[in-house]
Order: sequence, then C-alpha cells, then structure tokens
Amino acid sequence: MKEFTKEHTLQVKGVAIMLLLFYHLFHEEEVLEKMQVNYAPLSTKTMLNLAGFGNVCVAIFVMLTAYGLTKMVLSMENATVKSLCASSVKRLGRLMMSFFAVYLSINVICFTIFDYGKLYGSGKQGVLFMLCDAFGLSSILKTPMLNETWWYMKIAYILIFLVPFLTLLIKKTGNTLLLLAFLAPFVVIFDGDIERYLFVAVFGVCAAYGNWQEKIMSKKVPAIVWWLIGIVGMPLAVLIRQNAVVKDYFWNYVDALIAFFIICITVLTVGKVPVLNKILAFIGKHSMNIFLMHTFLYLIVWRKYVYYFEYAFASFFILLLASLIYSVILELLKSLIGKIVKKLWKKQNLL
Repeated sequence: MKEFTKEHTLQVKGVAIMLLLFYHLFHEEEVLEKMQVNYAPLSTKTMLNLAGFGNVCVAIFVMLTAYGLTKMVLSMENATVKSLCASSVKRLGRLMMSFFAVYLSINVICFTIFDYGKLYGSGKQGVLFMLCDAFGLSSILKTPMLNETWWYMKIAYILIFLVPFLTLLIKKTGNTLLLLAFLAPFVVIFDGDIERYLFVAVFGVCAAYGNWQEKIMSKKVPAIVWWLIGIVGMPLAVLIRQNAVVKDYFWNYVDALIAFFIICITVLTVGKVPVLNKILAFIGKHSMNIFLMHTFLYLIVWRKYVYYFEYAFASFFILLLASLIYSVILELLKSLIGKIVKKLWKKQNLL
C-alpha cells in the first residue's frame, strides 16, 4: 500500500495556502471594485464564488493536522494518557514559539503603525493582553488580537490535545466516532469555531486510522482518470459548497468531504508533476508563516502595491511571492539566532 508522506502533506498545504490567499484577496465585491481588480473573462458572481470557495483551506489544514497527529499517536507503542499529554505539551510549546517569532517580526516592521494602547489598553492589563496575543492565546481567552486571522490558533492549539484523545477513542469505537461527531452539534452546544471544524477533525482522524488516503492512492487507476476526476470534481465542489443552503446548514460536513477530495486529488494529479510538486511542497513548508502574516501585507503594509497591477493573477502572485520571501528570511533569521544561542550555551557549559 502506498504511503501518504510528509512530502504529500506539504504539497497539499501549498495548495491550501494559495486558496487562502485567493480567498482573502478577492472574496469581497467591495474590494474588487475599490481596488479596480480586473478578473476578465470571469463574471463578478463567478469570481466571488471561486474566491469564496478558497475558504475551504481551513478545513484542509484541520484535516491534515488531525491526520498527522493521529498517525503519530498510532505509531507510539504503549502510549498512555500521561505520555500523550507530555508530547502534546511539547508540541504546543513549539507552535507557540513559532507563532511568537512571526508576531515579533511583524511588530518590529510595523511598530510605528499600530496603536498598542488603543488595542491592548494600558498598565499591567495591557501588557498581559499583549503577551496573550504574542503567543496566540487571544482567540482562546477572548482578549484583543492584532490580527483577526489569528483566530485559527484556537483550533490549532485545541487539536494538539483533542486529536490524541480522539485517536484513543477511535480504537474502541471505530468509524462510529464519525457518526457521533456528525450528531454532536445537534445535542451539545459548542463554541462556533469548534462546531464548524469538529466533524472535519474527526474525519481526518478516521481517515488516518483507516488509511483512506493510502487506499485511494494504491488503486490501479490510470493517471488520466485522476486528472479527469479532478477537472470535473473541482467545479462541482465549488457549485456545491457555495450553494446558499449548504453554507447555511451543511458547511461543516461538506467541507470535510471537499477537503478530503482536494487532499487526494492534489497528490494524485499535480503532486506527480515534476518541478510543480517541488514548488507546491516549498510553498507548503512556509504555509504556517504565510497564514499568520500575509494579512499584514495585503491589508496594511503593501496594500496598494499588492493590487497595483490591477489584474487578479498579478495581485495573487505578488502577495504569494512577498509572503514567501518574508517567510524564508524569517526562517533564516530563526536558524541563525538558534545557532548563536547554541554556541553561547555550549561555551557557557565549558567554562
């Protein structure tokens, strides 16, 4: 059976983050008009539907996270609640530090732009609110956020602890867990964001437990058939997801199916194209940084430059390239600082 590898995950993340950029750039008609975006030959309705569909990227990220964490738990021999909690705490710490690095870099660049006193308040409370925001806790604690896009950190942090528990649970219940997740919102009141992505996360856990991606990838189907399925399936997915009734009542369930479809079809089509698959993986490697900081580029720092050439594809490319460059530089600085700290620590221990 073929394996769903880390490289595959990065390729899908590359697709997902591009969907996010497309969504944020073009999903509001008012912005299209104000920035005079040229999206010919598409109609306004088609453009808005395509951009709105890009929001499915969140479900893709949730499913990939759930899938990866489930595989990790399943690979641990004799895993206990205590050991899983310990590994989750370590993972939480790493994610919080990665978030802090992005937060710090943005504030260094945009220090003169933000009104911290107005956002966080003054005194000890202001400092506390700033620290909550700096480590991605604002969405959980409902304190002021510098960037509303960072609401996703609540989901990311919860998944770190929730998925190992769900993995232990699925060993006892099997795919019945998916039915329970489907029915849960009808009998239990959840936080809105958790309700929206609970079924998606459980779907990812079930997919990992049942090797669903691997089974699909292992089917002996000609490559052209997968391409045809993708060419027909993607427009159909847009039509279904952007339907008003679906968005009002079934979005969380439909998102799970569409996210799974995009994950599989990406690996089976563009993921097999030389060079393109490497480009997608490279973008996917930087997807977290791009997710956290791209909003500042297109809304605050370089808004007029992002939309400068008016054509939609140009705006998209500029934002993607600028975000990638930012992320690459940030990772180089983190690596450099890490090496300096290690040398200083080693030198200190030798004294």
